Amino acid sequence: MAKAEKILCTIPARAGSKRLPEKNLRLLAGKPMIAYSIETALKSGFFEDVYICTEDEKIAEVAQQYGAKVPFLMSPELCDDLVASHIPCQQMATFLSNKGQSFETLVCLQPTSPLRSVEDLQVGLEHFLAENLDFLVSVTPIDPHYFHWALMPDNQNSWSMYFGNKYLKERPLLTPVFRPNGSIKIARLEKLKEVGHFFGSQMGVVETPEERSIHVATQIEFELCEFLLGRKSS
Repeated sequence: MAKAEKILCTIPARAGSKRLPEKNLRLLAGKPMIAYSIETALKSGFFEDVYICTEDEKIAEVAQQYGAKVPFLMSPELCDDLVASHIPCQQMATFLSNKGQSFETLVCLQPTSPLRSVEDLQVGLEHFLAENLDFLVSVTPIDPHYFHWALMPDNQNSWSMYFGNKYLKERPLLTPVFRPNGSIKIARLEKLKEVGHFFGSQMGVVETPEERSIHVATQIEFELCEFLLGRKSS
């Protein structure tokens, strides 16, 4: 199925994390954090190869040890923290296309989501293909009060409700809301080029629970992943 659909699996892994230095290579329960995303992708059965988008030789070397491919190193400009994740992934698609490998669909798996399961990825891809979607992202339920009761500063001394007072209700009366968690992002390459992000029309979602939706950006989040992995193996 994956081969017929020509699905490209990419993992954007830059080296320059400011809050958690070298986080993609940090040992998480005995393995570099990037290894979890590589292994999940390879076990899903949807991809013959998994490609790493990185500017860093060390990341490239470790990723290849876990079965990923790194046909070239990205320019540092494409791996800046202000560059959206789809940009280096599209660059990889262009590179492979110039080498005679064309793809219809792009999958972006961020290495900072090490707890996604093989089943999460399989369910997302199966839904994307079965419904002929243009985009799909993984989402997690959030407390509606966190969303509807958001505050914003008006000035130095005054704050107001971001969405106004109409949502000042108890939880059962509020609409359920979800947050994109960054774990799984899928797009038709042509549509991605058109809109420049993963949230265009004809978008579906795959819901993943909080314990598999952690995005590692801080030391606390890293330690939480270690705790959850330890609990899973015990």
